Amino acid sequence: MSEAPPAKIKFDYIKSNFFRTARADGAWVGTNGFSDVVLNFYSERTPIPKQTVHLITEQNMLGDEIRAERVARDAVVREVEISLSMSLGVAQSLYELLARQIKATESAKASQPEKKLT
Repeated sequence: MSEAPPAKIKFDYIKSNFFRTARADGAWVGTNGFSDVVLNFYSERTPIPKQTVHLITEQNMLGDEIRAERVARDAVVREVEISLSMSLGVAQSLYELLARQIKATESAKASQPEKKLT
């Protein structure tokens, strides 16, 4: 006599040691050799200088930066935060989940009164 399967199952969500929150300003998507969908999230920012040059004051202290000698990237930086590789089935489930969440968020925003700055 076999037992009936459980009617429900619980999942505990536990943060890994490497858990962090990252902002996604966009994504780059492709596939790998296993036909997985690979989704790379990035955040955008202005570049941090590669090098700055400062004057030394007569008191042997750090003085003003010589801006003309600053070495920096001539581009906006897209820092890739994470790359997610997933099967086609997982990608399709994520697509459906995002579509439902977007629709729910749009509905919630549409039903909220417009906030005015005073």
